[in-house]
Amino acid sequence: MNTLAFTFEGGIQLFFFAVGAFMFFGVVVTITTIVRGARNPASKNYRPRTDGETARLCKTLEGDKLYDIACGLVDEEGIKKDSDKWVAYMSAAADKGYAPALREMGLYYRYKNLKRSLDYFKRAVEGGDDKAAAELSDIYRRGINDLNGEVIIEKDIDKAMECLLPFAKEGSATAQKEIAYIYYVEKHDNENALKWYLKAAELGDAESAYQAGELYSFMDDDETKSKEMYLKAAEQGYADAECALGHYYNDIEEDLKQAFEWYKRADEHGDNYATCRLGEMYLNGEGVLADAGTAVKYFEKADKEGSLYGKYLLGKCYFDGTGVEQNYIKAIDLYTEAAKYDSDAQYALGMCYLNGEGVKKNVGKAISYLNKATDYNDEAMYKLGEIYYHGELVKKDEEKARELWRKAARDDNKDAIESLKIYFGERVED
Repeated sequence: MNTLAFTFEGGIQLFFFAVGAFMFFGVVVTITTIVRGARNPASKNYRPRTDGETARLCKTLEGDKLYDIACGLVDEEGIKKDSDKWVAYMSAAADKGYAPALREMGLYYRYKNLKRSLDYFKRAVEGGDDKAAAELSDIYRRGINDLNGEVIIEKDIDKAMECLLPFAKEGSATAQKEIAYIYYVEKHDNENALKWYLKAAELGDAESAYQAGELYSFMDDDETKSKEMYLKAAEQGYADAECALGHYYNDIEEDLKQAFEWYKRADEHGDNYATCRLGEMYLNGEGVLADAGTAVKYFEKADKEGSLYGKYLLGKCYFDGTGVEQNYIKAIDLYTEAAKYDSDAQYALGMCYLNGEGVKKNVGKAISYLNKATDYNDEAMYKLGEIYYHGELVKKDEEKARELWRKAARDDNKDAIESLKIYFGERVED
C-alpha cells in the first residue's frame, strides 16, 4: 500500500510539474514571439526602440514637423542614421495623417509587408500626394507575384492609369510623366507618350523634357525639336540631356568643341558615359589636344563609377599600352569583367581568344564571346560571319554568314556590306 501510495503521489507530482513546465514554456514562447515581432518590421507587433524625448516629440509635434525630423535622419545617399528613430518619427507623422509621411511608410513597408504598404499608399493618395499615386500606379502596372510565382496583385494597366489621371488633370508633372511612361512602355503609343511628356516638360520636369527629346528623335527624326527639348532639360542640370547634347554636337552639327563642353557638364553631373566620351576625345584628339594620360584618367574614373564601357576602354589602353605601360594580364582581367554585359568587351575578348593574344588560343571561347557580342556589336557580327563563311575554324555555313552580314550591314558595317556584294551579289540600299 505504501508503495502504491508513493507511486500515486509521485505520479500526481510529475503530472503537475509537466503541466507547469508546459505552461511556463508556452509563456516563454509567447513572450519571445511578441518580442521578436516587436523587432520585426513586417510584424503587426513591430515597435521601434525610442527614448523618452523621441516619444514625447512624437506625441506633441504636428505631422509636418515630425516628417522634417525624420528626413533629417537620412543622409545624402539615402542611408538612415538611426532607423528606429526614423520609423518612430515617420510613423507618428503618418498616424497624424501627414500625406508625405504616409507615402514614406508605404515605401518602407513595400518589401516587408505589402498589405500595410498598400494601406499607407492609399491613405497618402487620399491625402493628395501625387508621388504616392505614382508608387501605387507602379504596383498595379507591374503586378506582384510571390516567390513561388503565385499572383498576389494582378497586373492592371487601366487601374495604374486611374491612380494617376486625377493628379495629372490637376497639373501634377509627376503623374503626367508616369502616364507618358505607361503609354510608351506598356501601350507602345509614342504619340500619346510624347503628348504627356510635353505637358510635364512645360511644368518644368527635366526628365520629361529629355524623354520628349528622345521621342522626337526616334519618331520624326526631328533633331531640331530634339535639341530644343534637350536644352530645356540641360538648363536644369539634367545629365542625360547634357550627354545627349554632346552626341548632337558630335554627330549632327559636328562641332567637337561644343560636344566636349556638353560632355564635360554631363560628366560633372554624374553621367559616366559622358566620362567615357571625354576620355575617347582626349585619346583621339577630338575637339581637344590628344592626351592619352588624361584619357586613361577619365576611363579609370568611369570604371570606378561602375561603367562597364569605361572598364572595357581602360582594358584596351592596357592591351595596347596607350597612356599606360602595356599589361596583357590586367587588360584581360578588365575585358573579362566588362564582358559580362558589354558587347565591345565581348568582341575584344573573343578576338583575344581567336588570335591567342594575351591568352592561350581557344576557338570555342572565341566563338562564344563573339556570339554574345552579336546582339549589339556590328564588328562581331561581321567577324563571326567571316568565320562561318570560310569554315576553317567551324563547320562552313554560308546562310549563317549571310544572315550575320545582313545584320551588320543594317548597322552600316562597311566590311559586311562589301562581303554581301562580293560573295552573294547583294547590294545594301542606303
